[in-house]
Amino acid sequence: MSCKKTQELIIDYLDGNLDQKEQQIVSAHLTTCISCQKSLQELQLIFDGIDQDPEELPDASMKVNFEEMLQKEKETLSDSKIVSLQKNTKNSWRTILQIAATIALILSAYYLGKQQNNQSISQEIAVLEKEKVQLKQEVTISLIENKSASKRLQAVNYAEEFEKPGNEILKALINKMFYDDQINVRLAAAEALTKFSDLEMVRKALVHALEIEQDPGMQIELIQILVSIEEKRAVPSMEKLLQNEETPNYVKDQVTIGLPSLI
Repeated sequence: MSCKKTQELIIDYLDGNLDQKEQQIVSAHLTTCISCQKSLQELQLIFDGIDQDPEELPDASMKVNFEEMLQKEKETLSDSKIVSLQKNTKNSWRTILQIAATIALILSAYYLGKQQNNQSISQEIAVLEKEKVQLKQEVTISLIENKSASKRLQAVNYAEEFEKPGNEILKALINKMFYDDQINVRLAAAEALTKFSDLEMVRKALVHALEIEQDPGMQIELIQILVSIEEKRAVPSMEKLLQNEETPNYVKDQVTIGLPSLI
């Protein structure tokens, strides 16, 4: 099996959606191809681990060390001869203050170390999260241009999961919404872009999509999206649909319902 064919089947391989023969063929190829093994590992990292970061906690030894230090300090300051507060009040209070000061110093050192350790862990997590998001974006962009419509649809769904997608992701989604030859991919891309409709480039793209779209089902989807985000710039395109004799009546009905809320 070629690398290209393996790349097309690798997601279904991970999901266990291949038949037994294809599963065996892909497995055989992966045992000999380092490049495809790397692709498999990257996809496994994304699909299985993207939302499963373990909670990072400070090293438990910090607490143990602190308790050991505190116990040693108690033993050092403790004496078999107990000092009577009544006999030597001044010296007794001095001893108590020394103990208190020592404990306070140890506590301060412990919590400072804990804070610094937490900051270090947080920084490491942030770096790993950034790298993971970047990797997922690269894989998503690659998959969104796949020849398989099912893979493109999967990629569109992955893209929707990003909280703050990069421009390359948005451009890829917009391109799929405009030009993909499969209506279900175009519909999914439009729906995914709705999540990012606070961005100007996305709003303009949705308006333009309605201007050029010929499929009635896609027209209805775009009308509903534009009405829901209250995009007034879509009004001229909707009015053209009403005036066009070739526009199906059910599309005109949708325009009639949504247009008043934009005017």
